[in-house]
Amino acid sequence: MKNDYIIRLETSKDHTQVEHLVRESFWNVYQPGYLEHYVLHCLREDPAFVPELDFVMERDGVIIGQNIFVRASIAADDGRNIPILTMGPICIAPEVKRQVRKDPFGLRSGAGCEIRCRHCVP
Repeated sequence: MKNDYIIRLETSKDHTQVEHLVRESFWNVYQPGYLEHYVLHCLREDPAFVPELDFVMERDGVIIGQNIFVRASIAADDGRNIPILTMGPICIAPEVKRQVRKDPFGLRSGAGCEIRCRHCVP
């Protein structure tokens, strides 16, 4: 099976296209309208944003997905502050949702890989 997907770091030239993708992907999903594209826009300016973990997915030269990571911390009951990374927003283009693809990255492991999540597969 041909691996026709590319995962790469997002560039500043991608920002407008990615924000449109996020808007379309989240349109009327959790509430009427959308907000996630604005959250993404704001997170990019936040010091907790990790640009080294800001990814887009392309197919045939078109961005069809994105994912970012942000630094955060957990305030533990014992007073410790535990640093973590949070993921998201993460999205996939509406026309690609609900598609299942075995071994999407061409890993060819013994059992292969099947991506299924509550947003992609009913």
